[in-house]
Amino acid sequence: MVKSNYEYIDLDVLKESTFDDVSIIKEIMELFLELIDEYVEVLTSQFPNKKWDLLFQATHKIKPNISMFGIFKLESIILQLESNFKDKQNLDTTAALVNECLTLFKEVKREIIIELKSINND
Repeated sequence: MVKSNYEYIDLDVLKESTFDDVSIIKEIMELFLELIDEYVEVLTSQFPNKKWDLLFQATHKIKPNISMFGIFKLESIILQLESNFKDKQNLDTTAALVNECLTLFKEVKREIIIELKSINND
């Protein structure tokens, strides 16, 4: 696999935890892309409806992947969203966090797709 410098993802943890097994890395990346789509769907559909419990569950579910994919720009945002949704607090400032999260996930997804293409071409 080509060592690449992405702006949003750092795949070192993923590579280390899979012993750099390309087939496992590829599968995990594909699953994470699906999870991102699911999460974005929940954020965009449930945040306007103030479904805090559903938002908390979805945020909690995606959280471990943030570390595995080295998405450092999202770590504090996801933790803050998780806390806000769980405790139903700071909801006036949460919209800005949701928007930032959606923007970052779009970039994360783009970088993962680029990495998947480079794996498939190796």
